[in-house]
Amino acid sequence: MCAGTEDWELLTSLGFSDVVVSNLDEAFAPLVPDGRWSYQDAQSLNFGDRSFDWVFVSEGLHHCRSPHRALVEMYRVCREGIVAIEARDSALVRLAVRVGMADTYELAAVTDQGFRTGGMDNTSVPNHVYRWTEAEIVKTLRSYDPTGRPRIEFRYGLRLPTAEATGRRRRRAGRLAEPVLRTLCMAFKRQGNQLAVIARRPEELHPWLHRVDGQVEFNPDYARPSS
Repeated sequence: MCAGTEDWELLTSLGFSDVVVSNLDEAFAPLVPDGRWSYQDAQSLNFGDRSFDWVFVSEGLHHCRSPHRALVEMYRVCREGIVAIEARDSALVRLAVRVGMADTYELAAVTDQGFRTGGMDNTSVPNHVYRWTEAEIVKTLRSYDPTGRPRIEFRYGLRLPTAEATGRRRRRAGRLAEPVLRTLCMAFKRQGNQLAVIARRPEELHPWLHRVDGQVEFNPDYARPSS
């Protein structure tokens, strides 16, 4: 989802043989082999519930007008789970924004695309860089599917500015600060600026629920006092 040729190449190199690449940019269509590209708005996917084993996105949710809606759309169309790699909110990242070493709006994404696309919903309007916390992920998925407890894991990373559009001053400052920042983020992993989410669907229903004719309903026996 929100994917390009790099995502296709990564997943197929890892052995995935049935991959559909989706985004809002038709320029990618001829670049993905075997017609495995699909024009899709991440916030309103045309796929049915549980259409794919896994749904993957890398740094795409923050380009959506509603990142939370895109996240639950990923969860809706997965059978097993989702993997999302996005920007993380932390004290260190907020400090970087204050001193001008990190962006609130992603102008570079638009300039890299010739000032035509790459912003919010793939328009020329630079998107706000939405940065997530673990609590937001958990609350959003529990709210969307309250039938059971999703199994969620988090991984952390640090990504320093390298692109030309980020500016020479930022790239130089990033190189100088890199040893300190990496040491800090090894000691305090949650201070990194990248968050990887692995969220699997619940294995079982909450004890106050049961299935009746294939539908999930409240279990009256749960509320009855035990004798």
